Amino acid sequence: MKDLIIGCSTNYDWSKLKYWINSINKSGFKGEKVMLLMNCDKDTVQKIHDAGFNIIGFRQDNDGNLIYQSSIPVHVERFLHIHNFLKDKDYRYVITTDVKDVVFQKDPIAFLEEHLGDKNMMFASESMRYIDEPWGNENLFQTYGNYIYDHFKKNEIFNVGVLAGKGHAMRDMVMNIFAAAIGRPIPICDQSTFNFMISQEPYKSTSKYMRSETGWAAQLGTTADPSKIDQFRPLLLEAEPKMVDKEVTTSAGIPFTIVHQYDRVPGWKQIIEEKYND
Repeated sequence: MKDLIIGCSTNYDWSKLKYWINSINKSGFKGEKVMLLMNCDKDTVQKIHDAGFNIIGFRQDNDGNLIYQSSIPVHVERFLHIHNFLKDKDYRYVITTDVKDVVFQKDPIAFLEEHLGDKNMMFASESMRYIDEPWGNENLFQTYGNYIYDHFKKNEIFNVGVLAGKGHAMRDMVMNIFAAAIGRPIPICDQSTFNFMISQEPYKSTSKYMRSETGWAAQLGTTADPSKIDQFRPLLLEAEPKMVDKEVTTSAGIPFTIVHQYDRVPGWKQIIEEKYND
């Protein structure tokens, strides 16, 4: 069975997408690569195709640019389109991540083969609890209101922008996220609804919950953002990542497989973009 990395983008051009794409190609990943493109100029579409990605589009204008209109935030709607792609296909492992601020430093399949075992999915910790992280805390409260917020506010946060697991489980998970996020009081609630689900059974028994220090995925928005780290440092549940020889590593020097939110750390952003520019 094949493995898959799939992403979704709207209104990003090659200058924003090339780091994600080039990092996958440099990582050693040998599976299928798919990009769902909503709104995208034709030159970027061609470059993504030339990089070895299968492209799923919706409509074209008279100039050949991909176009798509929707009132649903892309953060949420992407999961519906990923499900539509997966629903009639069989993959061994599926990885889906954000595309503007993610790079793959290593082949994710090697990590999944070593660590997933008999579990279905793997989730990446933000190394903080909801009650200690202002954006997530407010997002949880606005999504669910007082009762559920009070019950779950001390939970560890896991990031919805980096998801991986067995194909059949990922197919159903992305549909569950989409369905749970529709009709909520706020439009962008994929993170809170996802965390609500995975904090309970059957996910607790069938999933791997990976701390940053395992080397799976760095969530730099909470663990390295220089505008926040002085406030967050005393509240982190584990040690901070480091930059070592142009790689983002754990505190023990293990290079992360995936790096997320690198654009929030200016010095690291420059190093990463130079590394994956072409």
